[in-house]
Amino acid sequence: MARKRKQNWPRIVARLQRRVAAGDVAATTDLGLNLLDGIQDRSGRCLLRRNSRYAVRLLRRAAESNDPTATGSLGYAYDVGRGIAQNKTEALRWYRRAVRLGDSSAASNASTVYRDRGQLPRAHRWMMRAAAMGDGDAAGDAGYSYLYGIGVRRNIHSARLMLGRALRSRNISGYGREEALYNLAIAHVDSGHPSLAIPFLERACTDGDYPEAAALLAQIRAKSALTPCRCRRFINRRLRGHARCVQHPSE
Repeated sequence: MARKRKQNWPRIVARLQRRVAAGDVAATTDLGLNLLDGIQDRSGRCLLRRNSRYAVRLLRRAAESNDPTATGSLGYAYDVGRGIAQNKTEALRWYRRAVRLGDSSAASNASTVYRDRGQLPRAHRWMMRAAAMGDGDAAGDAGYSYLYGIGVRRNIHSARLMLGRALRSRNISGYGREEALYNLAIAHVDSGHPSLAIPFLERACTDGDYPEAAALLAQIRAKSALTPCRCRRFINRRLRGHARCVQHPSE
């Protein structure tokens, strides 16, 4: 459920409903998105109750009018089973349609579906498509795949290019930027130049919330054996798409 500052949500919803009744596609999408998860304030108090089934009907209406955000969000509803029975095939159908309409997040979500199915080459292709549409997090994911040969032939040069693209992107999360920095550091370590990894690790450690980066930085400075964690960050290690990691061999 999204968290926002206090607003007069009954009035906002009433205004959106009037616009929906008048056939306003953008309002139909907005109301659907707000109702899909509901709205909470910063303290977690409910401001707008979730109505996922009605939200899906609204998103479908807007998607049928070729609204890219609604189309991708309808795919996501099918993907996770929010307001409708989970159906990965339908999710992919709507994700593909959203991508054709210009929604990069739909390409990234399609990549995740294929990754979880174990179709790693196809996952990589969709990842690259999302990156080409300006998704910085997808560029970072593609860099990781090149770095370890996941769904694509291993190529450290291509890994560096994609990770560099991720860092230059304005459309990337803070966590995604830190992970791209960490993986660029790994690329230098694997190329036999650990000292070149230091500035990337220092930047990745700035917030103090990346223990794997801090541990590798300490190992390099101490000139000890280097045993970096090679797992994806914040992704269940039992899911597919992870590199082999000596720190987590059984996960």
